[in-house]
Amino acid sequence: MMITKESDYGIRILRALRDGGLMTIKQICERECIPKQFAYKILKKLDNAGLVQIKRGSGGGCMLGKSLSDITLFDVIRATDEEFFLTHCLQSDFRCEYLALSSSCTIHRELARVQGILEQELKAHSLEELLGNSQ
Repeated sequence: MMITKESDYGIRILRALRDGGLMTIKQICERECIPKQFAYKILKKLDNAGLVQIKRGSGGGCMLGKSLSDITLFDVIRATDEEFFLTHCLQSDFRCEYLALSSSCTIHRELARVQGILEQELKAHSLEELLGNSQ
């Protein structure tokens, strides 16, 4: 598992929008050093998750869809990456050959425990808390 570039760029996009105003994609990309070709794709994912709003047309741009006090790192990661697991065996649709032959797997239980802790930590603080007053 790894926090992907998409998640990183998603966090940067939200950081750029934190003042609450409308910004163009060009402005966001310049401020946060994000390649423009990735920004469109990521903004669409953030829009679908309700984290940003995209206003089309003349005078359009992007703005926060909800307050940064209501958004966590976990929310951004889930919006940008469909899967965020330590291992494939934690996915509900994964069929484990070993588990099919035995009654339990201690490795799976431990990885599931660690996954839970990771998710809990990513949900522990809002982006507003994490970003504070830094620019």
